[in-house]
Amino acid sequence: MSSNDQKDGNMRYRGGQYGSSDSMQHRGQAPPNHTRQDGPSYTGGGQYNQNEPNRGLQWVSASNGHIPPNAVQGGIEKDGRPLFVARTMHKGGLRPAKVGHHLENGGCNFAYSNKEIAVSEYQVLCGDASRLRWVRQEGSLDINGFVPFPAGHEETGEPLYIAKTLYENSQQLGTCALHLKKGMLFPYGHKERSTSHYMVLAYAD
Repeated sequence: MSSNDQKDGNMRYRGGQYGSSDSMQHRGQAPPNHTRQDGPSYTGGGQYNQNEPNRGLQWVSASNGHIPPNAVQGGIEKDGRPLFVARTMHKGGLRPAKVGHHLENGGCNFAYSNKEIAVSEYQVLCGDASRLRWVRQEGSLDINGFVPFPAGHEETGEPLYIAKTLYENSQQLGTCALHLKKGMLFPYGHKERSTSHYMVLAYAD
């Protein structure tokens, strides 16, 4: 990875390509009774804990398509509808996901076992998005010169990170990891899809 790639942080999708912006998009709204603030990591027993530093960011529990205030927007559909950075528990793992008001069957979708799975209980990343940047990747994840933002883990413990990619005139969210040799996995069109060209969410400093 070149030094230019490592400095591609704070990228925004515009009309089929990434473009620079002063900060990542972060917006969202939901009534307070639909959200609950939790720590950023999952213990494996059905609860989250607070072992990770938040650096002005936190995971907020929500359900049924609700988006908490100050949610971090990471993607966008081809018709302009926003996609927010999320995660959810599934079969012993904590899986990066996408959330949107328009997503059916619960509002949160993720890729798993060659399928696009929809759930109604999830957590949304909220807070100061200027503390984050996107780093370009090709092939399997190469952590060199940056620190990826911790988002989840497999049931066997391997860390999972938030990723995004351009796909059919949209910007889709998914997951990447050191052990995923295809690169990025993401949900789209009722399937799990993969790409070797993507960006991983990382700390800005």
